[in-house]
Amino acid sequence: MPVARRFANTALKLLYRYTHGPGQRHNERLWPHVSVGRDAQGHVAGYAYRRRPLPLANASVARGASSGTGHIIACGPSINEIDYGRLSLTNVMGVNGAIALLDRYALRFDYYCFNDTGFVRARPELVRRIVGQDLLLFTTPLCLWHVLQRMPPEALRCRLFLIENPQRRALLPARTMAQVRRDHPDGELAVFDPDRALGFSRDIRKGVFDVGTVAYTGLQVMAWLGFSEIVLHGVDLCNAATAARFYESPADRLPTTLDQYLPGHILPSFTRAAALLRESGVRIVNLSPGGALSGGMFHQQDWRTLAGG
Repeated sequence: MPVARRFANTALKLLYRYTHGPGQRHNERLWPHVSVGRDAQGHVAGYAYRRRPLPLANASVARGASSGTGHIIACGPSINEIDYGRLSLTNVMGVNGAIALLDRYALRFDYYCFNDTGFVRARPELVRRIVGQDLLLFTTPLCLWHVLQRMPPEALRCRLFLIENPQRRALLPARTMAQVRRDHPDGELAVFDPDRALGFSRDIRKGVFDVGTVAYTGLQVMAWLGFSEIVLHGVDLCNAATAARFYESPADRLPTTLDQYLPGHILPSFTRAAALLRESGVRIVNLSPGGALSGGMFHQQDWRTLAGG
């Protein structure tokens, strides 16, 4: 990002903090160049950057529009053990740096998800590849702002579906978990632990819970889309502080907070979500041997079974 733009963004952020209360702090980057339109139910319906509207798929993609098996490809090192040249996958969602698999395999991503601004800032070359694909990208208004700081709107060849945290909705005041629970029944947002803001979204238009890994966000999206079986690739979630992502080398490895959030946020959320989804007839398959997700709620499977052998 150019130095002048960084300076201007910092100045605007400081001005925003001076003129707005702490309940609006999560909007400091969006102001004043982003506007977000909402429909009668409060769902995100429009997004404009510097007064230029960007088309969204929020109104055209329906809950339960898909069926069958969907795949979430994350970035754990176990990805290196999978030969995607032997697999013919459909309904594939990539998260964060999974796009780097295209350097090795002719893989098609139908969906994509990232909601970590740190990923956008640290890996702009991967983000540019993602948004240049013909796919449906699920991301947040803030992540989209960061993308547009680094490339022009013309670089976005993907379709956009904007999601947001139910406590910190774009350009609206922050809500407590008690307010979220009051405003949304379990059929929309199932709250597991209000003190730690853990839950599972049954309707991603109402919000998506972020527990420290984008794979969990992707799980909520894929379940909302209607897949009855969701296969997790590379969701290892163990030894993250020392094990590089599949596309990283020791020299360019980025830090991670996975180990920090694993016991108190990530594992409880995945376990409760798996039980909730099983009640709805949704099966979660885990391809990561020795990964953190184990037990009866997660069906352990070797990747070779997807190739019929």
